[in-house]
Amino acid sequence: MKHWPIILVLILLFLSPAYAGQIRLTEDTTLFYTCARVGTSGSASSSTWNASIEVLTFNQTTLILQSNTTESTSTVNLEYSGGTPTYADYVTALFYLPPECIAQSLLGNLNWTARLTTRTPAVVANWTSNSLNFTVDAGSFESLNVTLTLAGMDSGELTLIYDVDSGIMIYEQWIPISGSQLYGDIIVLSLNAVTTPSETSQTIINLVLTIAVFATPAAMFLHGVNKSLQRRHHAKRLGPSNIRAKDGFPGKPFYVIVAGSLLNLASIMLPWSQMARSLVYLPLSLSSTFAGSAAFRSTSTLFGVGLMVQVSAMVAWISIAIHVYTHKRVAAQAVTIASSALSFMSAIVFLQTGLTVSFGLPVTLLSGVLLLVGTTIAKLTTRKSNISNIKES
Repeated sequence: MKHWPIILVLILLFLSPAYAGQIRLTEDTTLFYTCARVGTSGSASSSTWNASIEVLTFNQTTLILQSNTTESTSTVNLEYSGGTPTYADYVTALFYLPPECIAQSLLGNLNWTARLTTRTPAVVANWTSNSLNFTVDAGSFESLNVTLTLAGMDSGELTLIYDVDSGIMIYEQWIPISGSQLYGDIIVLSLNAVTTPSETSQTIINLVLTIAVFATPAAMFLHGVNKSLQRRHHAKRLGPSNIRAKDGFPGKPFYVIVAGSLLNLASIMLPWSQMARSLVYLPLSLSSTFAGSAAFRSTSTLFGVGLMVQVSAMVAWISIAIHVYTHKRVAAQAVTIASSALSFMSAIVFLQTGLTVSFGLPVTLLSGVLLLVGTTIAKLTTRKSNISNIKES
């Protein structure tokens, strides 16, 4: 059983493509979009912002969404009949197409667009569709591209791109055109991430890994409590096999390493990013189970970050156990350095996603620093002690 952490990591790596590669629309799903406004006149300026779309109600006939930005919150209503949309508050709010509608549109049948009614009258003068592979921040998708030419008060060209499997809109572009002239700003939405309620299998994986991470510190705590009660009841001194933590190596570096290990545990449960008004937690943690797991199509980057943080926490506490119970200082220090390296690596990889940084990343960086500092101090203290012993002898 010495190699159980390695076996667990290999199992999780094997499961990662299936775990991180699925998105779907259900109630409590949240879609995160990066939005941009591109000015088309000489004096106009461009701007970007984040928006989250929360699914409040979802069934065969009704889809109610809540749109959140840093400045406003609004509710969007959509209605469906026979697998096609029949009403939307706005044409640009078609964030979802049912499987039946996706299938019709892939065959070039977009008659449903002419039957769609909206709060603000919009006339679909022309439409086209085609299939393509399309990439956004959330990943690469087999997609349906629907382009609508709108006439009337709000005339222009609307491009909507949907993931074929889930029906979720992954990209939108609105170009206001009157005749052949642009008369306003171009608006672009691009899917950044999706959070969905965790499925049973994901919840089980998260729970098993959480138990594995907390197993070593919990066992050490219970062992310490048991020994304390034994000393209190029997008034015995500890024998050679019952070594206290401070006897394993100098006390101060030990407490620094313990502090780093505790922060490592904390970083697993803290949010690592924020989109609009929603917090994003790492996959594989219980926090993601309770708050909704972030899904990135065709990429396991965030999954990899979560895995590294979890393994870093496990390894950190294993190093403490080696220090406390075996006196193998060199082995323990090597394991601690490995844990520190994983903390730094997880932060570096997370920064590559381009997501905004929240509490989790700085906490895991501080954890890595404390683990490295504690190990360095322990080495220096041990070396000084050895030199002093040589001089005295």
